[in-house]
Amino acid sequence: MPAHQRIDGDAIVAEDLVKEYRGRGRRPAVRALDGLSFAVPPGRVFGLLGPNGAGKSTTTKILTTLSRATAGRARVAGHDV
Repeated sequence: MPAHQRIDGDAIVAEDLVKEYRGRGRRPAVRALDGLSFAVPPGRVFGLLGPNGAGKSTTTKILTTLSRATAGRARVAGHDV
């Protein structure tokens, strides 16, 4: 299914999300998300599972607008976040 059809029909969509946190001083940037993509249909229950440092909290912050993705696209209920 083409990406534009998924975005219009799904309750939550993440497409190629990237989130980088700037390094302090001479430290390099840390990439918390690297091309995350998923779609959740309306009326479905879903969860984010993974080990420490996998990007679960970062993904949640992007979807709830507490943080912005460095790149990619996220939509919740048809609205860009």
